[in-house]
Amino acid sequence: MTKVFVTGGSGFVGQNVIPILKKNGYEIYALVRSNKSAQKVKSVGAIPVMDDLLKLSKNTEYALKECDYVLHSAAHMDFTYDRKLFYAMNVTATQQLLELAKAAGIQKFIYISAAPVVPGSPIVKLTEDQAKADLPAALYPKTKAIAEKAVLAANSTNFQTISLRPPAIWGPNNHHYEELFAMARQGKWRWIGGGNHTLSTIHVFNLASAILAAFEANKGGEAYFVTDGDYRSMKQTFQAIMEAVGIQPGNKVLPRGVAVFAAHLMGGIWKVLGLKSRPPVAPIMIRLMGTEFSVSDEKARKELGYKNVISFQEGIAQLVGRWEGV
Repeated sequence: MTKVFVTGGSGFVGQNVIPILKKNGYEIYALVRSNKSAQKVKSVGAIPVMDDLLKLSKNTEYALKECDYVLHSAAHMDFTYDRKLFYAMNVTATQQLLELAKAAGIQKFIYISAAPVVPGSPIVKLTEDQAKADLPAALYPKTKAIAEKAVLAANSTNFQTISLRPPAIWGPNNHHYEELFAMARQGKWRWIGGGNHTLSTIHVFNLASAILAAFEANKGGEAYFVTDGDYRSMKQTFQAIMEAVGIQPGNKVLPRGVAVFAAHLMGGIWKVLGLKSRPPVAPIMIRLMGTEFSVSDEKARKELGYKNVISFQEGIAQLVGRWEGV
């Protein structure tokens, strides 16, 4: 049985992906740093490995020697300006995990990157070969991009590395949407520019399918966009998600120009004052939620054999009655 060492196993992606990997015959060792996280990964069928990603110990080294593959999905994802934490979690920890994985004889290292690691805005049906090599400005995509470069540079015949670049990930119990839901429940939600711009997405089950495809493909040193395979507007997606969990977001609109001005003003203030917290609005929010961001996953479908396993309509139907805290 192929054994996989997983980071981020107790998070939204991990808790949805681990059972699918188990169902497909993989044995999972999941890195955790608390008893609460250990219970979460146990509940979905993984063996917990107690350690801290920011200072990996012998526990991780021993677990890696038992495994064949690594799935690295843990990351610091936020819209704050805490530069130190972004670099420690997304860059330094990834580099250390890469070194330990190679030393342990790991055969495949799959990195869950992010579609926004490519610079520019708007992004319109972008393919991997069309993307510029520059780094994006915001800390989250910038540090993910730096880590991705390290992952791909580590590829060799005996140590295959692949980077998967999902756009907005959705599915049941995604805690990243709790603030969005809270705003909508309070009547504070606004569609930036009307929300009619295209936004690529991927259901977490489709991401699991892409991970399985990456495990099975004889490929290395490549990055792949992976999506739901269709193009929808931001409003179509998030209105359907919110309505599925019993929230009516309304139709109030925030002009895009106003949103852009506010984002850059707030971002400037936070940088000048050296604040590390999350501002009410920042340029990265406008880039990801208020501007077209669409990518093509034709390369993943052709080279990895990736296929989506759940449609948008099926995913929305699945959300009804399955979101905690709503």
